[in-house]
Amino acid sequence: MLIKKLCWLSCICLLPFTTINAQQKAKKTAKPNVIFILADDMGYGDLSCYGNPLIKTPYLDKMAAEGFKSGSFMVPSPACTPARAALLTGRYPDKVRMGHVVGPGSKDGLADSIFTLGKMFRSNGYQTMMIGKWHLGDKPDTRPLSHGFDHYFGMMYSHDYQDPFVKTDTTLAVFYDNTRVIEKPDYSKLLQLYTDTAVAYIARTNRSKQPFFLYLPYPMPHAPVAANEAWKGHSVAGVYGDVIEELDNCVGRVMQQLKQLHLDENTIVVFTSDNGPWNNMPERMFGRDIVKPWDHGSTGPFRGGKANTYEGGHREPFLVWWPGHVPAGQLSTAPCIMNDMMPTLAAATGYTAPLPANLNGISMWAHISGKEAKMPERVLYYLNASGQLEAVRQGDWKLRIAKAATPETELFNLAWDISEKHNVAERFPDKVKTLQLLLEDYKSLQ
Repeated sequence: MLIKKLCWLSCICLLPFTTINAQQKAKKTAKPNVIFILADDMGYGDLSCYGNPLIKTPYLDKMAAEGFKSGSFMVPSPACTPARAALLTGRYPDKVRMGHVVGPGSKDGLADSIFTLGKMFRSNGYQTMMIGKWHLGDKPDTRPLSHGFDHYFGMMYSHDYQDPFVKTDTTLAVFYDNTRVIEKPDYSKLLQLYTDTAVAYIARTNRSKQPFFLYLPYPMPHAPVAANEAWKGHSVAGVYGDVIEELDNCVGRVMQQLKQLHLDENTIVVFTSDNGPWNNMPERMFGRDIVKPWDHGSTGPFRGGKANTYEGGHREPFLVWWPGHVPAGQLSTAPCIMNDMMPTLAAATGYTAPLPANLNGISMWAHISGKEAKMPERVLYYLNASGQLEAVRQGDWKLRIAKAATPETELFNLAWDISEKHNVAERFPDKVKTLQLLLEDYKSLQ
């Protein structure tokens, strides 16, 4: 297994590309490089810079101290596939038929006709690479290479798509482009494998005049959690803490590579997660006593978690770092959403071609770069894990009508009651009516 891994890493390092001058020293490009790092099932309160008292995350803390940190960043749906679809397309996931989680062999997948971040960067002269978990379909025309990525190294789905967690006849594998290269990978080694590959990719692209876009969606801390041997027992917060601290170190390795190659001042690094912690795992996850009920993260002050539409499933850590361009130490409370990433990165990198008119996000770049203190107020929608609309937010007000046998109308003011403990629907009937009309408006979005 180790020999095969090293062979494939060597192949990735030596991939042919144009405009190489191996003797030329690394130079700053006119356009910044972009690295988008995505954790999996991370809780809002999992990082020490977001208040965790036990888990130590010095590298992500450093990103927060030297850049932009949001306290009000959300995903539109609290599940893996939908959140990733929103990231790559700038649209609510049900609008691109990705409102639900897709598994192995599903007929569904992100259609190759849809404009994506990968396509945007490639058309803007970038080299593009994805390393990590895809989870947007495994049919040939729904995979990463159909969505603007020059190369792909990773797994098509979560590492729980195997016995005893999921009944499936699929055998998990790590792919290089469209070829299976590592069968039945040890998921405790995936963080290091993907980081090794990312560091090698950055070194290779440093010999090119082209800027690069690296999408790096890590598979952890999605259950089953498992730390690499060197990180076992590293945290006082148990196995889950070990995994978060290992993940933080992996981010640190990427950042150190940028600094070593003098790319740090010309690279934008973004860090967030796809949804909140899986703090209500189904019974299928507890087969053979591999996963423990407490193998999940913290929602911080928020209620709920993965799969439901309280804030705990939707609020995520969100950090942006670019020395000299993103002012250090910013803490923003402006509501923003994963859908904003496409227009934001377009603005940050000088993409001038028209973006699709049906985007459901706006650019945050003027706010992140410190040019605008506030962001425009807008309406934000919450879908559940099945892609059904359940809640709407306008300003500090949130109306939630869950899809249940007897749905309850819940109204919260997130400025007064960040933990959504007090339903004030009966006190503010006019506000309920206003937000109900906004829920109806969602049907008109493309």
